[in-house]
Amino acid sequence: MKKDQRNILFLILGQFISVFGGAILRFALSLYVLDQTGRADVFATVLAVSSIPVLFSPIGGAIADRFDRRMLMVLMDVANAVLALLLFFVLGTGQSILMIGILLFVLSIVGSFDTPVVTASIPLLVKESELEKVNGLVNGILSMSNVVAPIIGGILYSLMGAQMLVASSILFFIAAAVIETFIKIPFQKRALESGMLKTLTSDLVDGFHEVRNNKVILKTIFIAALINFVLTPFFIVGTPIILRVVLQANDTLYGIGMSLFSLANILGAVLAGPLTKNLRFNNFYLTFTISGVLMLLMNVGLSFAGNSSGNMIGFMAFVVTGIPIGMLMSSISIYLIATVQRITPRENIGKVMATIIAVAQCAVPLGQMLMGVLFKQSTVSVFLPILFIAVLVLGVSYLCFYLFRGTKDSDVQVVREREQVLEK
Repeated sequence: MKKDQRNILFLILGQFISVFGGAILRFALSLYVLDQTGRADVFATVLAVSSIPVLFSPIGGAIADRFDRRMLMVLMDVANAVLALLLFFVLGTGQSILMIGILLFVLSIVGSFDTPVVTASIPLLVKESELEKVNGLVNGILSMSNVVAPIIGGILYSLMGAQMLVASSILFFIAAAVIETFIKIPFQKRALESGMLKTLTSDLVDGFHEVRNNKVILKTIFIAALINFVLTPFFIVGTPIILRVVLQANDTLYGIGMSLFSLANILGAVLAGPLTKNLRFNNFYLTFTISGVLMLLMNVGLSFAGNSSGNMIGFMAFVVTGIPIGMLMSSISIYLIATVQRITPRENIGKVMATIIAVAQCAVPLGQMLMGVLFKQSTVSVFLPILFIAVLVLGVSYLCFYLFRGTKDSDVQVVREREQVLEK
């Protein structure tokens, strides 16, 4: 096995185990909180608070650009193991839900540093021509880990209980840390000119300047945020409502529908390489055009809902049109990530990727609020909400066409060529 392939294998395996352990841990704690309090508001508050640390991602990006990324991955999994151990003892002593919430918050801060470190490492391990493929593979496998964890977690929770399930996550984090020690990531030590705090602050400012001054990166972040504002919340909020309320799907059919859309996102990520092979700045808006048209066709199919045969027609239409949208959404996200990885100077890539992650993730709850308003009165028909969303997607298509109409594919090589000249 080639050296770069071995590094990617260790990276993917370590991340899979780490993410799986984290998903098992969050699943166990969320069920524990719900079982102990029986209150949906407390449960939702704990989950919401644990999502806030995504705003710390830029700090994680600045750290990723200054320190050995392999060491950072190992340290983060060691920190996760220590936090999981503390949670194990907290559950054993019957401490308050507040303590669990605090530890989950800290755990999420560590997790917010992880993605920038990984995405900043990939361009150093593979050729530029393979960025889409490797990014897609990493994201697809991690998504699969998040899908599988709740299934296995549900079985183990009933057999072992929350405390032992938390204990099992410690083993996952330790195993991930051990595997990550074998990754060889190129690293050139840079001096902390003005002390750690001032240097990292200065690095953050440099990263924001890079985003602001590079029009392609700025536009890419904007489009990524729009995807997470419109399409991602549609699948998170709209899919359960459409399947359960509009189509009256039974438990089996509901489970199949939800699983298919999770699978679509995974396939879109894993197949991002071939799916985005012919994408260019002057044509990638077509992915949104196709998605918008598919949503209009979905709307037509769902209009048959109302009786058993009509509900089945609606279900088939929803699945046949929704799966390609999910795959396109996942693939275009990978394409945007790979584009930014290509054009960002290596000394700023962690900070820039972290900025994209923070902005894109912050767009999700805003989109969920919009979807909640749109689907609020949808007990029988969702024609108008989906029509509105389809128009929004087509609007994003036009916006992409407008924003990138003067951008050439050669623009993505400018920064890399400049770096190569400086290295020589």
